[in-house]
Amino acid sequence: MGLTIGLTGHTNGFGKYIKAECERKGHEVLGFSTTNGYHFPEDIHKIFEHKLDIVINNTEFSTTQVNIALLAHSKGIKCINIGSKITEAKVAKKYYSMKNNKLALKMFSENNKQKYLTWGFTKGHWILKENPNLLETISVSQAAKEVVNELGISA
Repeated sequence: MGLTIGLTGHTNGFGKYIKAECERKGHEVLGFSTTNGYHFPEDIHKIFEHKLDIVINNTEFSTTQVNIALLAHSKGIKCINIGSKITEAKVAKKYYSMKNNKLALKMFSENNKQKYLTWGFTKGHWILKENPNLLETISVSQAAKEVVNELGISA
């Protein structure tokens, strides 16, 4: 039997690939995003009302990821944090808070033994204009498989 996984940001972008790969491997995925009535940061605690084996922390809203990582840690729930290579990028001032949130998530992950996974950016992303070295060559489905490999079991 598979794991019960809480996944933030499960319906769009990278999250939908993670969800599909987890389900393909036989895991139950409980998704948390605005598309099914969860509004962050207000509803962070609602994630933890469910019995979860692991949280895949993929949301992108403000400091929400850091707070989810903190709550998972305090409740003893394994957490995989999906980061961003923005931590390595040169960015304009208007993106400093975005970069600082990911840096805080990365530091929290390292200090609390939570997995922090990250990849570069796909062709056409605005950040590549100033940071062409951050172009990613791995496909999103390959990256989603890397996330599932971090679950620690095979279905």
